[in-house]
Amino acid sequence: MFWWLFFTTANVTNYTERPLIIWLQGGPGMPSSGYGNFLEIGPLDLNLKIREHTWLNNFNLLFIDNPADVGFSYFTSPESNKRLAKSVDDIGRDLVSFIRKFLNLFEQFRTVPLYIFGESYGGKMAVEFAYQLYKKIENGTITANFRGIGLGGAYISPIDYTKQYAQILYNFGIVDRKSFDKLVKIQRKIENSIIKKNYHYAIKLEANLVSAIDEITRGIDYYNFDRECNATSLPNVLRFENVTNSFMNNVIKESLNISENITWKYINADVYEALYNDIMKPVTTRVEELLNQSDVKIIVYNGVFDFIVNVAGTAEWLKNLSWIGREEWNNATNQLLQVNFTNEGYFKRVRNLVFYSVLRAGHSVPIDNPAAMEEILKNELLKDVEFT
Repeated sequence: MFWWLFFTTANVTNYTERPLIIWLQGGPGMPSSGYGNFLEIGPLDLNLKIREHTWLNNFNLLFIDNPADVGFSYFTSPESNKRLAKSVDDIGRDLVSFIRKFLNLFEQFRTVPLYIFGESYGGKMAVEFAYQLYKKIENGTITANFRGIGLGGAYISPIDYTKQYAQILYNFGIVDRKSFDKLVKIQRKIENSIIKKNYHYAIKLEANLVSAIDEITRGIDYYNFDRECNATSLPNVLRFENVTNSFMNNVIKESLNISENITWKYINADVYEALYNDIMKPVTTRVEELLNQSDVKIIVYNGVFDFIVNVAGTAEWLKNLSWIGREEWNNATNQLLQVNFTNEGYFKRVRNLVFYSVLRAGHSVPIDNPAAMEEILKNELLKDVEFT
């Protein structure tokens, strides 16, 4: 499994004075070595220019190309497709195996606060990885200072996201009542399929729902519906596919002396297909187990212009969680997130759970509103660290 470690550039005596963040990309099948690193939070962009709001300013970063066979990760066996991950359970086991080896190699990180961040489907992976890691730490088979997880635009409960689509479009005046009713019918079929645990049929219906929305709206960007687009526009997340493929397979492959036999792909279709039946499964039960069994902090954040993993859906599954803080959570009020006298969002905090809804942002908060994201990280990861 390919990984890329960056040490923080913070003004500290030693990099171990700052937390280590593991970044997991979504898809499933997208590699963090390219997308998360060069398009979102790493030290450089695709033009090799310094990123002003890189997370490296305050934290150590570890990008992992996962599941296996994604990005620069590869199998040595010729029958690799038979070993592709089929669920987040498989992914969690692979990541736990990886982190055990990583901490044996970098023993100094065993005492450093560790956080796992995942975006989109990567958030589902982060939840499962966190739960399995917590259990290994609890039974003494892994030593790590595991503190929390960050779920950014994370596809935790697909049923709660898809059932919001028609209402969002109607509220913004994008669809009329007739189109609204048409979309709701498909959404109810998705909901029934998920309730019956027919996830294969649910993901097919979800594709039908997206196609219907495309036809009715003549083009919106599902990842940020505030962006300019038309019927022929690619979502912003896909516009960088060709240039990133070229960059990673030429500039980066040569710089890192990676074998010519390995081809970096923006998204690995084989991995996506292997996980096809897992995409619509919720992982809310794992979130509940983490909240009820551990003190692991769960940091949830969503951009308000994210359509596909919308704020309303996130608020819904958070409201319905069965955990010791449920009543307190549902009675709590939102607080203002402000940076330099500018309102950047709102948040709610109860015990070890916090949820941020971020203004002027879509699916990728680090790209769309880096100032807000930086403030969230300072609030949640550096409270116990002397910040300079």
